[in-house]
Amino acid sequence: MPVSDKLFNEYFPPEKSFLLSHGKRAEALFSYFRGEHKGSPLARFRIATGSKIGLREGVGKVEMTALAQEKLIVRTNVFGYDKEGLAALRSLGYRLFASLPETVSLNGRRYDWHFVCKDITNRYSFNVKRRYAKPGLYPIVYVKKAQKPSLKVRGYQPEDKATLDRFAGHPMVIRGIASGVFDGLLPWPPGGYQQMVDAGLVYPIVCVDETSGEPVGILDLHRQTPDVMQHVMKLGMYVKPEYQGMGVGTMLMQAMKIMAMRLNLTRVWLSVYEGNTPARRLYKKAGFVECGKLPGWLQEGYVSEIYMTLKLD
Repeated sequence: MPVSDKLFNEYFPPEKSFLLSHGKRAEALFSYFRGEHKGSPLARFRIATGSKIGLREGVGKVEMTALAQEKLIVRTNVFGYDKEGLAALRSLGYRLFASLPETVSLNGRRYDWHFVCKDITNRYSFNVKRRYAKPGLYPIVYVKKAQKPSLKVRGYQPEDKATLDRFAGHPMVIRGIASGVFDGLLPWPPGGYQQMVDAGLVYPIVCVDETSGEPVGILDLHRQTPDVMQHVMKLGMYVKPEYQGMGVGTMLMQAMKIMAMRLNLTRVWLSVYEGNTPARRLYKKAGFVECGKLPGWLQEGYVSEIYMTLKLD
């Protein structure tokens, strides 16, 4: 199938991609993405090749770059129909850590989406893992709960973003999301969100307290770029600290299921930190099932990222 320039550049952006060749023959095209924020111990890559030599040499270049940046884990994704690619990566020391069932569709069949990782810490001559004196990077913060809220779920409006951003950097929020490094700092760069909403890449809904008229929580579904994954979306959510534990997440989950069915989705997937017990409890209550976990994220030290899926059809 022809690939549009936009999709090709998303997978292989010129500033992060490399062509591996022998003479005039191209052996592999690969892209390298350096982890940032809580993902700083990680490196991700994509590779397109038709030969085992190209795969071995391309992955070797990726790992050399990861070692130069003192990364701990190298990871990539494999569509389930690419059995040879998965086997080849396993022969290079990559292990299967998570598989999202039936999230890839091709030729009338559904396949799993595999996440494979390789731990490269044993290749350093020094202890690359940082030591922490004690847990507490994100300490428990006690907040006064909202009094007699009147909660309602509605569609997202552009003016909601400023209110949502004001509490996105709170320690009780920032420790549950993959972006951001410290409380009080906005966990993502300003701008860009509304463009994704307008382009149909993100579908957000909010929970508002009608007594104040302000949003107190947001849930959004992110569309997957590959054509073979248009029937699934990724879920993201956070709730204002004063309203956590008051049913906001449950209301957003119920509304999300209605929206997902109207979008003709078959599955929704998400990831959550291993130590985020309240969020995992909420997701399980909503019907999400754990499908594996990937190592290497930063929270109070190093934690795993648990992947979960919700089946809708």
